[in-house]
Amino acid sequence: MSARMEARDEAVALIARRISERDGLLGADRPDAEPFAASLLAELSGLGWRPTAARATGDVWRPTAGHDRATPAQVHAYADRIRGLITPSADQENGDADG
Repeated sequence: MSARMEARDEAVALIARRISERDGLLGADRPDAEPFAASLLAELSGLGWRPTAARATGDVWRPTAGHDRATPAQVHAYADRIRGLITPSADQENGDADG
């Protein structure tokens, strides 16, 4: 198992344990959701998890509303967008660092 998967499993176990503990508390003993979430983030930080600047790459695949299926034309358009994101440009293939 990779280190990333081990870290993920450890984080999932921590969150599951803390949710189970919180679910067992009643009334005034049960922490509010926001402070509870903040304490989970603090514990995850202790495990080495850090927020990153990673963001979604944009509108690469946006399923249609509800349970409608995408049309073949939509699928081809999304595939072209994805190909454009993962295909190196000619400058990159030629080793141009500025490309």
